[in-house]
Amino acid sequence: MKNGKEFLILMFATVMTISSLYAPQPVQPIIAEEFGLSMSAASLLTTATMAPLAIAPVFYGYILESVSAGRVLIYSLAFLCVCQFLFFFSNTFALLVAARFLQGCAIPAVLTGIMTYISDTSEKSDVQKNIALYIAATIFGGFAGRFFSGMIAHYAGWRTMFVILGVSLAVAVYLIRSLPDNKATLTKMDPQAAKEILSQRLFLMVYIMVFFMFFMFAAILNFVPFRLRQLDPNAGEMVIGIMYTGYVMGVLVSVNIMKIIRLLGSELRTVFAGLTMFVVSLLLFISSDTKLMFLGMFLFCASMFMSHTAAAGYVNKIAEKHKGVTNGLYVAFYYSGGAIGSVLPGLVYQNFGWNTFLLMLGVVMSSAILTGRLVLRSYMIK
Repeated sequence: MKNGKEFLILMFATVMTISSLYAPQPVQPIIAEEFGLSMSAASLLTTATMAPLAIAPVFYGYILESVSAGRVLIYSLAFLCVCQFLFFFSNTFALLVAARFLQGCAIPAVLTGIMTYISDTSEKSDVQKNIALYIAATIFGGFAGRFFSGMIAHYAGWRTMFVILGVSLAVAVYLIRSLPDNKATLTKMDPQAAKEILSQRLFLMVYIMVFFMFFMFAAILNFVPFRLRQLDPNAGEMVIGIMYTGYVMGVLVSVNIMKIIRLLGSELRTVFAGLTMFVVSLLLFISSDTKLMFLGMFLFCASMFMSHTAAAGYVNKIAEKHKGVTNGLYVAFYYSGGAIGSVLPGLVYQNFGWNTFLLMLGVVMSSAILTGRLVLRSYMIK
């Protein structure tokens, strides 16, 4: 990555893409009321987008082995732009879900393309740093999508945000066209690449931990608006949007990840330290005090993104080949956890209550941490 302007263009595209992914979350209770839906039914707006994100990244990873990332980015961003306007004009819940599913088909192409472009065009010594900045952009996009969606819905209706996103993505398409192609890194597609990567214990275990990490993260962030409404029926879009303020802690963590890694000794130690704090943060959500939950969101987000940033940079750092597929698998495992986490824990919440919901998440994540420590013990001491 030789040009700062090129990197800023990629970061802008990242922010807009992630904003489009999460914009519906704070307004799900409002959409549920408008269309007469249950909590679990309304959560399909998130699940419908994350379901393709669980599968498509590997497919796009293979494409990126033989097609330039720049070309993939142009077409996928253009399609995502169109999807925002489809969502805006949809007048039934079924059409809203369909529009979100189409967005989910485009988003992994953008994310896998950007990660691959960064990995291909960065010096090996800069990969961890540049991926960390990319993660910071995804974090800011996640915050911006949720916060501004809630705020704009409060003043101008929930559909307005998606017009703004559509226009912003059109600008991103225009800017991406100025990026040079990464043609020099392209190779012949290898159908066995995914199998080869997953056969390596280190990659597979990191992917599995990332799956459960985002499972828990998506569950909390997807259902906390309903919990707020349960505690305070008068909580509006603005209040729900503000609850996501803790998300910005991830930006601070990700841009300082190199210092954290040096302090803790290695990328894997950083991943495990973050995941441990991640589980501990659930204790702050037990309270019915929304102020404590608000503070809990800061620790929850900071610890998750500490692990995510370290893990994403680590797999790119140790990948000697098939970087498109390596990133595709990372994104696929990440969003597979998100797709399942955005709906399945909701059934637990709906039938057994909030505290059982939190207990289930804590047990699942703790089991993943313990398994990871046992499997990767030899890598931890290197």
